[in-house]
Amino acid sequence: MTATATTVMYHSRNAQNADIAVTGTVFTPTLPWLGAGSRPWVDLAVGTQGLGQQCAPSKQFVAGTEQELEPVEALLAKGWGVVVSDYEGYTTGSTPTYVAGVSEAHTVLDMARAAASIPGTGVSAATPWATMGYSQGGGASGWAASLAPSYAADLKLITDVSGGVPANVRNVAESLDGSATGEGLQLYALIGLQQAYPGQFLLDDSLSAAGRATEASLKTQCVVQTLAGYPFKKFNDYSTGATIQQFDAQPAVASVYAQNNLITRPAPTVPVLQYHGALDEIIPIGQARALNQAWCTAGVRTVFTVVPGDHIAGETTGLPAAVSWLTDRFAGRPAPTTC
Repeated sequence: MTATATTVMYHSRNAQNADIAVTGTVFTPTLPWLGAGSRPWVDLAVGTQGLGQQCAPSKQFVAGTEQELEPVEALLAKGWGVVVSDYEGYTTGSTPTYVAGVSEAHTVLDMARAAASIPGTGVSAATPWATMGYSQGGGASGWAASLAPSYAADLKLITDVSGGVPANVRNVAESLDGSATGEGLQLYALIGLQQAYPGQFLLDDSLSAAGRATEASLKTQCVVQTLAGYPFKKFNDYSTGATIQQFDAQPAVASVYAQNNLITRPAPTVPVLQYHGALDEIIPIGQARALNQAWCTAGVRTVFTVVPGDHIAGETTGLPAAVSWLTDRFAGRPAPTTC
């Protein structure tokens, strides 16, 4: 890897707009930029890591266990700089606010701002940026592109690439109920939203004693352990009797879901490549298509493409087209659209 990696802590804002400390990693290429203009940088939003503090991407990059090293290396190979936020709650002794869209957008965008403070990056107001992510990261990058005009107008955002997007979190959570590998991810989402919206998303009030014990265990796990640990389980295996649909229908809970529905948020003002695995068994493709349609209706120049494979394979099969898209946008070529 022809880059230096720097772990940083920086300021951001949570879903309540309060100041928080967030950690992340800045990958600065060591070779000079020979392209036209300023070196492009990619703000890479990572997919599901797990809720344990040890699962933070910055810690896993150091340990050599980070699952998202493949896209980092592909981006660095193009001579672009890369930043990766840990999101809210990692490495600060808290609980990650998993899939909380506003928090994710803030932490991703402020990660780009933080890079300008690291000596040797060369990041400036003229630096062209792209947001990019897959799975949870696809949601986070999409949210960042959506909120960039209002939250980070100082960043020169050129484009966004979002794959496997959980745009409608309620739809995704309900679809995971009873699935082969998804119940742990469903509980991750509920735990994350409770952390992001205390006093409103009251998960603990609906959990049984066994459910609270499971919640405590999940907060110590990384995603590989979680995916294997809850086959064909349902929310009512951990609740005091409510199904996931009954829990989600509570007015305060439904309100949080509505606030975290990317489909209803402002559309990005930059071109977007959105892709999804043809056989995705974790994030329903229907709600991803609904996001694309909403953005098309809003006038976004966006391409929606279906790539081979299930959810996990989709990131790898979609990566070459993602890099090609970024290459064209950084070069100033007109963006195509499938709208």
